[in-house]
Amino acid sequence: MRAGDAAEVSRLYVKSWREGYKGLLPQEYLDSLPEDKWERSFVGSAGSIVMTDGGIIVGHTNARPAADEKMSGLGEVHTLYVLPEYWGQGCGTALLRHSVEWLSGLGFVGIYLWVLDSNTRARRFYEKNCFAETEDVLLCEVGGVIVKDIRYILK
Repeated sequence: MRAGDAAEVSRLYVKSWREGYKGLLPQEYLDSLPEDKWERSFVGSAGSIVMTDGGIIVGHTNARPAADEKMSGLGEVHTLYVLPEYWGQGCGTALLRHSVEWLSGLGFVGIYLWVLDSNTRARRFYEKNCFAETEDVLLCEVGGVIVKDIRYILK
């Protein structure tokens, strides 16, 4: 990912959130997401990669060393988003594999990620790609409501 990609990646996230979290997060919150919400989030991160199609960024993933002290020594797939019109075409799988390979190449022997408990589509995707649900949960405030994320770990 280059610094010049940040605005397009942020717009990708907003589109993905609005479609992927429809019915799972407050609609008013999703509708109010500014296109530049994530513009500064991943610039300069070695673990950020974009996927393009004809010069358009259609997917992004960010991997990093574990942010959770409990998981010290493991790698984390921090984010993975694909434009909704590209869902089901293998983009997410390719991005996830890249993150796993990148983290493994850095020597991390375990890899985890968080997924919204009510996001059954994402949960099926990660389970299909060799991640398994753990008992670890993270409560977060999003759009004025408390939501529960579940930690998944690579088998």
